Amino acid sequence: MDKKINKDLKNMLIGFGVILLYLVLSSLSQEFIGLFGINYSNLNFVVKQIYSLLYEASLISIIIYIYRKDLIPCFKDFIKNNVSYFKKYIKYWFLSLALIMLSNLIIINFTTTEVSANQEYILEVLKQAPIYTFITTVIFAPILEELVFRLSFRKIFAHTDILFIIFSGLIFGSMHVLGSLESLTDLLFIIPYSIPGFIFAYTLCKSKNICVPISLHFIHNGISMCLEILLMML
Repeated sequence: MDKKINKDLKNMLIGFGVILLYLVLSSLSQEFIGLFGINYSNLNFVVKQIYSLLYEASLISIIIYIYRKDLIPCFKDFIKNNVSYFKKYIKYWFLSLALIMLSNLIIINFTTTEVSANQEYILEVLKQAPIYTFITTVIFAPILEELVFRLSFRKIFAHTDILFIIFSGLIFGSMHVLGSLESLTDLLFIIPYSIPGFIFAYTLCKSKNICVPISLHFIHNGISMCLEILLMML
């Protein structure tokens, strides 16, 4: 019994630690390069993109290393059973897509806001740096966000699916809105941003394999980004 309690406590501390690591390092990316006597604001636009990608890749690598004992068996299982996982869980992504569209439609009809401030920011960055935006949104974000908001929260709420799904989804949605909050109306967009978080958390509960929500997140961000690029071209 004591071993089980100690294991649960250890997992909770690891989960909290990774979340704290993510929050701290994400907020210190520009300050970090200052340790080498380089002023981030003096870098040209292309160098800033390259540095940001390298910094984010390093953060992902650190978290992957921390969770390596969890990730290796999950990855092997997913490689072996990816088709069955896809058939079983892709329907939940379609469900999240329908709920996102419905919630966005309701928000647009009852407010004067058409898109969230976060979405406007992404579109603006996409216009200026399409390759950078595609890499960070479609490749990096699904891995990083699922390891932080799903796997870490699962370690904290290991024995309660409901609390895990609620907290994982709501905090995931809030992080996408609060960082670019421009008005109280933007708070409404926590709902559509939280919906995929709820769905991804649910699929982790059911599959017990973090690669499942990561793959669904890849699909979600990939299709969304391709549509945004297509609309820009048109």
